[in-house]
Amino acid sequence: MTEELLEKIKLISPGTPLRKALDDILRAKMGALLIMIDDLEKYSEAIQGGFKLDILFEPEFLYELAKMDGAIAISEDASKIFAANVHLVPNSLIPTQETGTRHRTAERFAKQFEKVAIAVSRRRNIITLYYKDYKYVVNDINFVVSKVNQAINTLEKFRKNFDRLLIELDIMELENRTTVSDVCRVVEKGVMVMKIVEELRPYLVELGDEGRLAKMQIEEITENSSDLIELLVMDYSKDEVNTQEASEMIDSLVKESSIDLIKIARALGYSVQNTSQMDDMLIEARGYRLLKYLAKIPMSISRKVVERFRSIFQISHASQEDLKEVEGIGDKRARAIVDSINSLKTRKNLVAEGEYE
Repeated sequence: MTEELLEKIKLISPGTPLRKALDDILRAKMGALLIMIDDLEKYSEAIQGGFKLDILFEPEFLYELAKMDGAIAISEDASKIFAANVHLVPNSLIPTQETGTRHRTAERFAKQFEKVAIAVSRRRNIITLYYKDYKYVVNDINFVVSKVNQAINTLEKFRKNFDRLLIELDIMELENRTTVSDVCRVVEKGVMVMKIVEELRPYLVELGDEGRLAKMQIEEITENSSDLIELLVMDYSKDEVNTQEASEMIDSLVKESSIDLIKIARALGYSVQNTSQMDDMLIEARGYRLLKYLAKIPMSISRKVVERFRSIFQISHASQEDLKEVEGIGDKRARAIVDSINSLKTRKNLVAEGEYE
């Protein structure tokens, strides 16, 4: 679903005055046809008759005006009602798949003038939004809530697996035995987390105020996930990439209809033909995730540390004095890096002993 269409759906999401009016119309078992325009005179060729009002929008006004047969013209930000009981005459040659007169008119008007048209069906009790060539049928709130809850459960599982694989990756990095396959498995879980969030966005937009708690849950589950994936890409891409390039690489993977380990490996710059080849290919992390995420070293300074030591394995074997030789690393930052490495080593030992949860 495009950003353009999502912005239009927001106009009729729960909590907005327009949605209140539409819900009132549905509950009263009435139908309605609305067009959202910037100026009444500009579309005079397709708008005939009716009553010019030019009044501030109120849900109660719209509800009462919907009792008349004609269409209602309101402003694009739903702040004013321009006219009511108007007759719409869009170009009849514009193709439409709709069968009802109200919906055929709405779709043709939206296509002809590239404006929002909303049809409320009295018989089917549904709201349909048309915009340009888009058609969006508003789902029942209970259905949307159910879909969001299912997706959040799935999201939690993927985030849990992502975090577990990150811990395993930490251990392999310290032991210098990370393979392309290991890295791609972690990136895959992280990308799936982001894909689920993207798939949830239209539902959250449609829920409006009803989706506040769901948004809070999602934000908590996905905290730092995009930053972590970005740092992983910077750590393991075959060629050195900056933050912007890493972000673009991740976005391209998220937009893929399906992803697999080989596709991720190739995105990272490795020429692989099968997973067996990936299992045999050892690679070293540059150390960005350790420095930026764990030691809280600014990216500009982290780059200098990576340029000096080249890999996390070398960084983990450097003393505080060695680290302080890098411009921007003083006692405090050198100690933070060493403490982060020691923390990882402690966690590694706890995992080995089966005591880490």
